[in-house]
Amino acid sequence: MLRGTQDSLANSLIKQLPIATAFINSKLEVVHASDRWISDFDFQDKMVVGKNLFQLFPDIRNSWKKDLRKVITRGTNITGIECFLDQNGDEHWFNWTNSPWYDQNRKIIGVIIQTEDITNEIFDSAKMEKLEILLNDKSEISRIGSWQYDAVRKDLTWCEITREIHEVPADYTPNIETAISFYKEGYSRNTIAMAVDQAMNEGKPWNEKLQLVTAKGNEIWVIAAGKPIFKDDKFLGLIGTFQDVTKDIISQRKNEEQERQFQSIFNSSYQFTGILDLDGTFLQINETALNFAEIKESDVVGKKFWDAYWWPIPDMVRDGLKNVVKAAAGGEVIRSEIVVLDKNQEKVPVDFSLKPIFDKKKQVTSLLAEGRMIKEMVVAREKLKVSEKKFRALFELSPIAKILSDFDTGEILEINSAFTEVLGIDKEEAASLNYTNIVPNTRSLKRNQIKEILEKEGTFGPLEHELVRKNGVSFKASLSGSLVEIKNGKRLLWTAAQDLTEVKRKEKQINEERQLLRTLIDNLPLNVYIKDLDSKKLLVNKAEMDYCGIKEHADIIGRSDSDFYDDTSVKISREEDLKVMSTLTPILGKETINIKKDGRLTTFLTSKIPLIGDDGKAKGLIGISMDISDLKRKEKELQDLISVTSVQNKQLINFAHIVSHNLRSHSANFSMLLEFLVNETDESEKEKLVKMLTEASDNLLETLDNLNEVVAISTNVNLKKKPVNLVKKIAAVEQNLAAFLKKNNAQILNEIPHDTQVKVVPAYLDSVLMNFITNAVKYKDPQRDPVVKLSLEQCNDYTVLSITDNGLGIDLEKYGDKLFGMYKTFHENPDARGIGLYITKNQVEAMNGKITVSSEPGKGTTFNIHFNEKN
Repeated sequence: MLRGTQDSLANSLIKQLPIATAFINSKLEVVHASDRWISDFDFQDKMVVGKNLFQLFPDIRNSWKKDLRKVITRGTNITGIECFLDQNGDEHWFNWTNSPWYDQNRKIIGVIIQTEDITNEIFDSAKMEKLEILLNDKSEISRIGSWQYDAVRKDLTWCEITREIHEVPADYTPNIETAISFYKEGYSRNTIAMAVDQAMNEGKPWNEKLQLVTAKGNEIWVIAAGKPIFKDDKFLGLIGTFQDVTKDIISQRKNEEQERQFQSIFNSSYQFTGILDLDGTFLQINETALNFAEIKESDVVGKKFWDAYWWPIPDMVRDGLKNVVKAAAGGEVIRSEIVVLDKNQEKVPVDFSLKPIFDKKKQVTSLLAEGRMIKEMVVAREKLKVSEKKFRALFELSPIAKILSDFDTGEILEINSAFTEVLGIDKEEAASLNYTNIVPNTRSLKRNQIKEILEKEGTFGPLEHELVRKNGVSFKASLSGSLVEIKNGKRLLWTAAQDLTEVKRKEKQINEERQLLRTLIDNLPLNVYIKDLDSKKLLVNKAEMDYCGIKEHADIIGRSDSDFYDDTSVKISREEDLKVMSTLTPILGKETINIKKDGRLTTFLTSKIPLIGDDGKAKGLIGISMDISDLKRKEKELQDLISVTSVQNKQLINFAHIVSHNLRSHSANFSMLLEFLVNETDESEKEKLVKMLTEASDNLLETLDNLNEVVAISTNVNLKKKPVNLVKKIAAVEQNLAAFLKKNNAQILNEIPHDTQVKVVPAYLDSVLMNFITNAVKYKDPQRDPVVKLSLEQCNDYTVLSITDNGLGIDLEKYGDKLFGMYKTFHENPDARGIGLYITKNQVEAMNGKITVSSEPGKGTTFNIHFNEKN
């Protein structure tokens, strides 16, 4: 009780000290502080006692920290001046005295800091000498240079330390301009020049960390501080400090990098990590742990480990955690599997450890707490247990014989029921056997071969081997095995054996059935094939191979239609394949045409059926094609015959009408003339009637000749066409008509190339050319000489001969539908018979051609004769 009273009294006395005083312990935490000290540094609104000095002065220089350490370790007094900013940003200068704080045993337990506000004195030029002494004293102690500038005398003075930092000789005389020029060009020089200017003109002090290039060319970092001195608003000069902080900057950057790396590793770890002091208080915790619980660092740091959010049932756990912390603080490493609570209060299994952290003296300084979520591992462990049970069940119930043996000794460790059944032995008998008894050597396979394979690859099989049952009967079996090495270095061999007796029987049956099916498919009068999703052939029958010109089955597998057909056929076939496989709808009995690369054309009746897999999607298709080229050819011939018959039938009916009409006209004329002749008594009149009968007879003969020619054209449908030089034919016709053309002063213009060939019946071509050229001249315009122009052009499968004249022309609106009728005339020409165009049209159509016409009365006519070159 007395001790507490003494402390309270001491604290009360310190608070009332007239000098600003603070007592700092060895951890640099404030233990006592006078009211004046708290007031001078504007700490009224802060809790000062218990706080670290560097929390209160975060911008303190490193040199001051070193000074305080020197006081504690060496017991020396250190004085100096420092500048601080209050909450309003106003600058205050203080004279510091740092003295050791002894306890009753004369042991240093901290530092007594006393400060004096010398802000006003800084502005008093009368005390510049004292300040210079203080600054020089500070320079010697802390290696901080000082300088002062007398504005009246324009004199800049550097202390020895400042000269050393600038690496200039002792007799070097600086000035404001040269001093500024030492700063590195750019940011540093611009900053110091502006700071000096603002100090002189605006009274602003400065404290900047800048780069400087010494007289020897070395780049260094310095802290340059300065303060203007005014009296009665008159600028008297500048004072300031100069400190080389290059090592501090390098060290700081290195420390920052190390701290950054540590924090990166610390916070990016997938484990929950925290650092505790020896009492179990959280000093630091990583982001993984905070994110896990969705809490902030302030919710944890400074609190006890056992009070953390994530411990379930704290009353049960707390004492245990305290003991764990105590054990770890004693140097033990603690590790166990525990359960914590996540942000939703759900239980999560964690692999937890608490490890001591030792210093260089192997003393425990703090504790490292780590936790790794093992939810997946726990689940996997449970699954492993379930899997093990399933494995045991599957092992025992498996229809495949399995055995576990020692690879090196051959000792039988496990054998399932299927193996005992296959060999006809029980498990007790199996336990007394060796692997060599169960898997004997055979002619085809030695155990040493199996051993070599296992040593090299770790597995063997499946290999066909001969095993022997208990009753001495041997049988074929498929053996496979796997070598497993366990932790103690022991090697185990898993062997599986499958009785192939039934398999062999079924294989034989399948092969026989496959051969029968192959024979059936190969002898079908159809092309059969199977394609994959890329339309490549997987299987074809003999008919398909013959059609593709392939002898060996292997030569067509994997090939596509593009290897056999032209691009158009390939494109159509691929589109059909894709449609069948995408819609799963078959194409049945579709007539298709394939053109092979050599140009041969084949017509097929094709069906394509999708091959559907277990997933309900197409995995290919089956194609069946029947060659119907002969059938199509016969169908075409039949169609042509029907067409010819139909045309002939129409012509026959038309011809019958013409014959009936013409012969009836002639017979009526004969009958009337004969009647006149019988009744006529005048001889001269009889002679006239006889003459008329003779003319009628000639006309009848001409009509019969014309009708006979029409009949000949209509019946000779199978006359062979052959290539004929068209220009030569025209020349021959022109030669035959030379007198006729000359008489009519007609001109023939032949614009057809000399090498032009047309496929025609030569006799018909003569008749066609003769008819059209004579008509062109015969029906000339009396006002101009006839000109007949012949030209040629290709139109699809036709060679089109155009015969153009400048004659009378034809009124097609009036006579167009009668133009090619028999005995139809359209001009009052005494030589017109109306039979030429009719015969010409029949001759052209007999050659599977056609005639088109264009005409305008008074201008002329063009007849276009289309010669069919294909058919």
